[in-house]
Amino acid sequence: MRAALSRKSGEPLVVEDVTIDDPRDDRVLVRMDASAVCSTDSMLLAPGGFEQPRPVIPGHSGTGIVEAVGPNVRSTAVGDRIVVTGTMECGQCYFCRHGAPSQCELLWRDTFAAPKIGTTGDGLEIRAVGGIGTMSTHITYPERAFSVVQSDLPVEQLALLGCGGISGVGAVLEVGGVTAGDTVAVIGCGHLGLWMIQAARAAGAALIVAIEPIAARRAAAAALGATVTVDPGADDPLTVIRDLTGGRGVDVALEATGAPNGVSDAFALARNSGVVVATSMVPPLDSTKVVLPNLDVSMFGKVVRGSQSGGGFIHRDIQMIADLIAAGRIDAAAMVSRVFSLDQTDEAFAAAVAREVITGVVLNQEQGALSGANT
Repeated sequence: MRAALSRKSGEPLVVEDVTIDDPRDDRVLVRMDASAVCSTDSMLLAPGGFEQPRPVIPGHSGTGIVEAVGPNVRSTAVGDRIVVTGTMECGQCYFCRHGAPSQCELLWRDTFAAPKIGTTGDGLEIRAVGGIGTMSTHITYPERAFSVVQSDLPVEQLALLGCGGISGVGAVLEVGGVTAGDTVAVIGCGHLGLWMIQAARAAGAALIVAIEPIAARRAAAAALGATVTVDPGADDPLTVIRDLTGGRGVDVALEATGAPNGVSDAFALARNSGVVVATSMVPPLDSTKVVLPNLDVSMFGKVVRGSQSGGGFIHRDIQMIADLIAAGRIDAAAMVSRVFSLDQTDEAFAAAVAREVITGVVLNQEQGALSGANT
């Protein structure tokens, strides 16, 4: 068994031989086939992020096959194809029982106090980022952290569903409540924003305005369903949107920028009584503030909704998204910019942070360098 490890905050990831524990309690052992690369992991592993005891395995979205199950596993069998996500859904805590699984108490417990899942060659206990960790040939997960899927989609596409897939699609359909005929703005057309655009198109939105400074990403947004694209360096997005909506603003403004002013920019684009969906985690995580105009909230009824993992209904929505892809209503292949081997995990995260890819995918069972792997 091999895994990518963060041994010290701020240092490069290293790939090593490891021993992964046998599945206990409600955990299953999974042979991981592919993992999505998200820059959130780099943020969490950097100095000032969510500190966890090292070494830890990064990654919070991937797909694999169940090879063994613990004694208290209820509904998962050896041979099942799963998609693991960055959000757990236990179904039993206060938040899960009150329709807010994105705030599952076990998610936050394991984010800050992840259990031991294995041992390094030099005898150190291994944990996983957020209690998940996908960048390993094999790993164990609790049943609450994944969804069993029935799908023949390629593994590099299925790997996306537990991060950008559920976060982007859920932000539109579950959190934003976009329906046919709505007007929508998406600020930031990268790893998350392009899923939002496709979900808004699938929902039947009448106007989808994509706001993005990088030309290649604006082109991707147009190809995937945006009706209008705006370069904020050349045109004022607020002026463009008011011209397109009779001066009102959009029904739903979706923020996917990763920038400190992203939420306030999205807020300005929404109409009175409109919905603003905020998705970004902006460092420094413990001190970044969002400042909004008082009257727009108290008098004009604008609503801001946080969208942690698109609402977090993983057991319901992962299969739904896979079905949308299989039916041709969402193009997951267009979201994969490049594939990497497990040995290239650190390079894959660097490419994500530098915005050189829309989404990179690590093929967990591959070794060495995968050259010419752009897709």
